[in-house]
Amino acid sequence: MAPELRRVDDDTYLAYVRNMERTYGFDYNPDEDTFRSILEIDRAFGHFEGDELVSTIGAYSLDMTVPGNVVQCGGTTVVSVSPTHRRRGLLSEMMQRHFDEILEREEPIAALWASESEIYGRFGYGRASTTAEITVHGRGRPLSRHAPATRPVRLIELDEAKELIPPFHDRFRVNQPGMFKRSPEWWEARVFSDFQSRRSGATAARWAVVDRDDGIDGYAKYRTKSAPGDDGHSGAELVITDFFAESPEGWASLWSYLLNHDLVAKFIARLRSPDDPIFDLLAGPRRAQTEVNDGIWVRVMDVPTALTARKYRGDFAAEFEIHDPMGLAGGTFHLETSPDGSECKPATGYPDISMDIEDLGAVYMGAGGFRRLARSGRISGSDEALMAADLAFGWDPQPWCPEIF
Repeated sequence: MAPELRRVDDDTYLAYVRNMERTYGFDYNPDEDTFRSILEIDRAFGHFEGDELVSTIGAYSLDMTVPGNVVQCGGTTVVSVSPTHRRRGLLSEMMQRHFDEILEREEPIAALWASESEIYGRFGYGRASTTAEITVHGRGRPLSRHAPATRPVRLIELDEAKELIPPFHDRFRVNQPGMFKRSPEWWEARVFSDFQSRRSGATAARWAVVDRDDGIDGYAKYRTKSAPGDDGHSGAELVITDFFAESPEGWASLWSYLLNHDLVAKFIARLRSPDDPIFDLLAGPRRAQTEVNDGIWVRVMDVPTALTARKYRGDFAAEFEIHDPMGLAGGTFHLETSPDGSECKPATGYPDISMDIEDLGAVYMGAGGFRRLARSGRISGSDEALMAADLAFGWDPQPWCPEIF
């Protein structure tokens, strides 16, 4: 009998986690289970073979920032198929069920982090952002003479962090495409919880803030990890995992504070924007070495709704031919934009630009790329139309999602 795809409930949650455990390579500890508090059980599905699950998929109901607005997004997560059940069509069946549910909820986009980047293009997800791991070697690297004067930074305890940081994050994320609203459960499970078993040998989390009159201007969450150096000195690492500021002074103050820790030989900032201010703040920007990777992948589920939900840079009009191999969101559409708003509706004329739904997802969040994708043969259109589309769709700041979901 073929495995049956059905919804997970409280009684089958443990089987759901057990399949994730085998696929993602971790040991489940019920005493440290923060996942259950953020899992939307009514959006969790899997293939059952008797009482055992051999696949999983889930979704978070996210309020995600897009250029100039916030939209509802189906956050695709925990996609897994047991190694014993590969190549049987289970993933395709799950993705179709997942998309049906997103359409029922009228979420115009879906997004995910790709554990394996080869998989999700065929389901219409496009690489919509990039992320960088930034490593700075050596202590006390001087800031540029153009950097603003730094302000005092203070350490706070967890109770104060819980009071000050969520309101700041809410202000920051609505102006940053790719970020999403953290629910109270998300804050507790993903940001404030601090089990020793998850520290990889590092210290407990430290919280540093820069104050301003009406709250804080920025914060950093970080840990340090002791290690011997090659020359008899400390080779410790300082790892930064959550770090935002709203002003040039806030960025300069926090980066200066972090880089001036004694006994630290390496500073590592994970899941950063490739446009992080550190590259312009350092007197020697080459000291900040980067490893750039893909960030979130976006799937447009409803072309007219998604395209009119975001804002654009000025006046633009074109007809787009969108190919969707899954038959969900394809067609020809006329998009017309202005600084005051936009309109997108089905059209029948000759298209100015022809593209796959995957590549529409790749440009949707503001990273641009029409001409770049055309150079590799993925998009077709006149040079004039592609240049105009790059100018209209491009956004500052560039899309950035600083946390994996």
